[in-house]
Amino acid sequence: MCGRKTPSRRRMFKPRAEGSCLKQIGHRGVLQCEMNRKHLALLVAVTTAAGVGCISHHETVYRDVERMPVSFENDTAARLFYEALEHRRKSHGGNETRTEFQIPVVFDHEVKTVTGPSVAFNEAVRVADTNRDGKITEQEARIFSDLAR
Repeated sequence: MCGRKTPSRRRMFKPRAEGSCLKQIGHRGVLQCEMNRKHLALLVAVTTAAGVGCISHHETVYRDVERMPVSFENDTAARLFYEALEHRRKSHGGNETRTEFQIPVVFDHEVKTVTGPSVAFNEAVRVADTNRDGKITEQEARIFSDLAR
């Protein structure tokens, strides 16, 4: 080797392109991986989203009550009442409510309340039976029928 020095490892190492994750440090050419801050932030965000998950609670409550006792003055009163009740059910849509609260990626809470047909029936009886005697007359049924349309 006649006086020629061998090149140091530092000179033998070819630096990588800019943006590379590898960088030479120290006099012996030790390599260390240094991540770009953007890549690190992205990695942390993805890991957090995948690892943490979401706390969720979904609940369906079925609510039905006992039907109120009611009688009708005659068949015409009963027919008018039930036709108006059916019209009200169609025009008011479904009988369920939904309450939802959420914080994206962290928390989700939903409560759905489904009411049975007796709730609508009892409400109709309260509206139709104006004198609260438990008996729907033909006149009360006609008034209720007109209100429902």
